[in-house]
Amino acid sequence: MKPVVLVVEDNEKLNSMLKDVLESWGYAVLTETDGHSGLETAQSRLPDVIMLDIMLPGMSGYEVCSVLKGDIRTQSVTVIMFTALEDLESRIYGYNVGADNFLVKPVNYNEVKAIIQKSLADKLYRDTLESGLDVVSTLQAFCRLQAGKPVNKDSLSMIYCNKLIESLNWDTVTADRARITLLFPSPAEMANRSGLLPEQVISLAGNLRMGTWLEPVLRFLNSPEGGKEELRSELVTKNCLEVAELAQLVIRYAELFEENSDRERSLAVLKQESGINHYNQDILKRLEEILQAEQILENIY
Repeated sequence: MKPVVLVVEDNEKLNSMLKDVLESWGYAVLTETDGHSGLETAQSRLPDVIMLDIMLPGMSGYEVCSVLKGDIRTQSVTVIMFTALEDLESRIYGYNVGADNFLVKPVNYNEVKAIIQKSLADKLYRDTLESGLDVVSTLQAFCRLQAGKPVNKDSLSMIYCNKLIESLNWDTVTADRARITLLFPSPAEMANRSGLLPEQVISLAGNLRMGTWLEPVLRFLNSPEGGKEELRSELVTKNCLEVAELAQLVIRYAELFEENSDRERSLAVLKQESGINHYNQDILKRLEEILQAEQILENIY
């Protein structure tokens, strides 16, 4: 299957020349001459590479690029923008809205070929990588099977984690960090089975690239309530404090609900503990709203 290149350029002569050259190199080529059409084609056809002029009728290349990089369907598609030789400010702005590379007009076709080949090689590499969330989810399933427990991705804590992520409108990276945290096997349980200390189990996460944020989050969650405050500064530095606070709340709520099977009573205990445990008030408020909405729906049906 041929790699697909979308060319969005309002200069019809350049558009046609690029199409001919790219097709001669073995690529399938789509062309558009304005920003709105370029965006629609990119979102519907999902090309491998997009070559995008900055100055376009209807919608600028900057606007198109910004929308594409904010859309989960197209955020990983390579965007190459056309710019003038000395137009440094345009390039800086382009990088800020998500452009991956630039081509200077008039284009050098050897440079075009080299940039596209590298972009496709990078895409192939990215496409073969497993996401951290999928890896941790699979390992968790194996751990539960080894322990003779059922594999359950829809635990109560994960259900409310996902609901809170949606309510808080978190970005994909932060959302996946929260899910990974909840999927990670309990250090306390693993310590009991292995004879290690929980801190020794947690330190194993340091061998992973994600360990730079996961290790301090796990340390926070497994420390006594009185020792959590001194860990917050490191979580802020690693940009994962809210991840730890969300996990802290949903884990505790799941524990309380398992004890009494009462939504209102579990929430009331959380509120009572809030001053001592320094729960994130915004996340707690969102959880309360979610629980109230569930209660209303139950009363209706």
